[in-house]
Parts: sequence; structure tokens; C-alpha cells
Amino acid sequence: MPVYNNERFLREAVDSLINQSFTDWILFFSDDASKDKTRQICEEYAAKDPRIIYYHQEKNLGLFPNYKFTLDQARGEYFMWAAGDDVWDKDFLKICVSYLEDDPALGMSVPCNTTIDSFGRTLLTAPWMTKWTGRPGIRQVSKYIMEAESYGKCNLMYGLFRLEALRKIWQAYPQRNVWGQDYMFSLAVVARYGVKVDHRSLFKKRLGGYSSPQLNLENSGQSLQNVEGMIGKNQMFPFGRFGAYLSGHLEALRGTAYRPLAYLLFLRLPRALMIHVKERSAISFLKRKFSKK
Repeated sequence: MPVYNNERFLREAVDSLINQSFTDWILFFSDDASKDKTRQICEEYAAKDPRIIYYHQEKNLGLFPNYKFTLDQARGEYFMWAAGDDVWDKDFLKICVSYLEDDPALGMSVPCNTTIDSFGRTLLTAPWMTKWTGRPGIRQVSKYIMEAESYGKCNLMYGLFRLEALRKIWQAYPQRNVWGQDYMFSLAVVARYGVKVDHRSLFKKRLGGYSSPQLNLENSGQSLQNVEGMIGKNQMFPFGRFGAYLSGHLEALRGTAYRPLAYLLFLRLPRALMIHVKERSAISFLKRKFSKK
């Protein structure tokens, strides 16, 4: 669990892990020099439970270097990242471990998830995540690339991995501070390893934070976000990011046979091509510049 200033939701997150029906685990906190009460909370849990280890970074590493730090410290057969504001059903680990134990061809397993807001209110359930179950192949990779980001495909990265598989995925696509890094990382998984998505909703992913800061709800008087309205087949990626998004896909597919496939699929996306042409237009560029003034 890489943490940084997570005091608001940290106890709820950790309690849901402590209460897992599968009990053979170690929780490793890497506190990225938090300035709130995160350290106090982590040390409190570490003092009570021998399975919990707390490490305090003297200097702030940043989000993704901290993710990599936790991965480098990992031992054992399986690994998962646990965000300090998410919530896990008590059978999350038991179900995921059972799939990996039963099928050595799987690189990771994850249940369907529910999206919640800052107050734990359900915004969206995602039963369609089961469509990403499968072995690597043209059909599987195509299905993932063509799916709208708003369907939550990036949440595959919050499943339970075989540790060695995850390390190879990180080598293929190291996470860093670029838009869509979680989509690319999950694509790297789909293209290399078998994935199993259980039909049960056993994971609550909280909106906000790095991926969607505009959806942070700090004021209890704010209205419930209508995430259902975000879902749409046109939402392949943000306006004007065709080139960067394509290069990210190609990097995630490096070393596989699917890079030509990514080219073909992107050229078949009319909206993507339209965005690319428009953003490279000098006239459009000048209009945007002058309209700001």
C-alpha cells in the first residue's frame, strides 16, 4: 500500500484488508513522507498486527516511484497494490487466490468492481468487466483497445498478480506520470497473461485522486456524481491526445505480436482520426490561441 496523506480513508481501507477471509498475507506500507496523520495511523496498525510492516520515506518519491518501491520490496508468490482510499470485500483475496491456484496460465485475477464517491456512495457497478476474462490473443487485445476508458478497464491493475508476472509487466510498461498510464499498464497485462475476472462485485474503487481529480468530493453538500452519464463508446481517450495515446499503446505492446494490430485499430476509430487531424491543423491551433485571449 503506497500511501501519501491518506488519513481520511486509510482506516476504512486497512480494516477491509485485515478482515479478509484469506489470512496468509503481509501488508507493507510505504509512506511517501506524508504530512498528515498517515504515519500515526500506519504505525498504530503495525503495532497491533505482525503481518503489517510500516516504512517511512524520508523524502517524497512521488506516486509511481513509490509504487515501484513497494514492488521491489515484495516477496512471495502473489502481489497486489492496495490504494489507501479503496475498500475490499472480505472474500476478495480468497476468490482471487483460488483462481490463480487453480490455473497456472493466469497472470492475474480480479473481481468486478463498484465505483464509489468520497462518502462511500455507489456511483456505478461494472458487471461487464467479466468480458476481459481470457488468454492473450488478437481478439482479447482488440476487445481491450476498443473498449471505452470510461468502462473502467484500467482497474485491472488493482487485481491480484503473480509477482514474477507483474515484474515483467513493469519492465514492459513502467508506470509514470502521464495520462492513461493505468490503461496502458492493464493493456500490457492483457497482451501477455491470462486474466480472470470474477462476476461478483468485491472491490470498491473510490473516484478522485490522481486519475480523476475533478471528481473529488470534499464537501458533503455536493451532489452525487452521475458516472453513468460518463459511459459512452466515443470516450476512447481525451480530446487531442491521439498521438500520445497511440505511442503509449505501442509501448505497452512492445515485444508482443500485437503492435501492428494497435495501428490498425486506431486507424479504424473515426473519432480518433478526426481528433488527430484537427489537433494538427494550424488554423485550429491559432483559433484556440486567440480565443483564449
